[in-house]
Amino acid sequence: GVFSFGDAQFFGSTGGIHLNAPVVAMTSTRDGGGYYLVARDGGVFSFGDAEFHGSTGYLRLNAPVVGMAATPNGDGYWLVAADGGIFSFSAPFLGGMGGTRLNRPVVGITADPAGRGYRLVAADGGIFSFGAPFYGSLGGTTISGPIRTMSASLDGNGYYLMGNDGALYAFGDAPYLGRVVP
Repeated sequence: GVFSFGDAQFFGSTGGIHLNAPVVAMTSTRDGGGYYLVARDGGVFSFGDAEFHGSTGYLRLNAPVVGMAATPNGDGYWLVAADGGIFSFSAPFLGGMGGTRLNRPVVGITADPAGRGYRLVAADGGIFSFGAPFYGSLGGTTISGPIRTMSASLDGNGYYLMGNDGALYAFGDAPYLGRVVP
């Protein structure tokens, strides 16, 4: 189900549909007039002005899909699996970590707002940049809990990582705004 707050509009959801796998991520269109949902099997669901470009819902994957990012120009999107495999749909493939032994699974992806590429984040805070500039990572650092997600700064010259425990880590020009309190 999708719940909208503030000025975010509701365009639909998969709440009343029997899915083959649960929804694991969501991303909006550039203009905010729509959004995508992606399921663990890579099934993509488009709402509002979000254009469907394909999915992996019909494929047998080596690892489940854990994240999705729309291209900044709105012409396509990327899906990322826990093994770091990237699936590009009307978006440039710039590389991935599929087939590489990782210390911890990939848990998210973010598109670079400047259109230079994308970044992946692993549960240990390791960052893998493809086209997008690298500003540091937590890989090899002791952290208070696993990383759950990441977000790019507005201009793409930085990013945030957030842990399951609410810890927030800022890199590049992303200002540190404090810890998320549950």
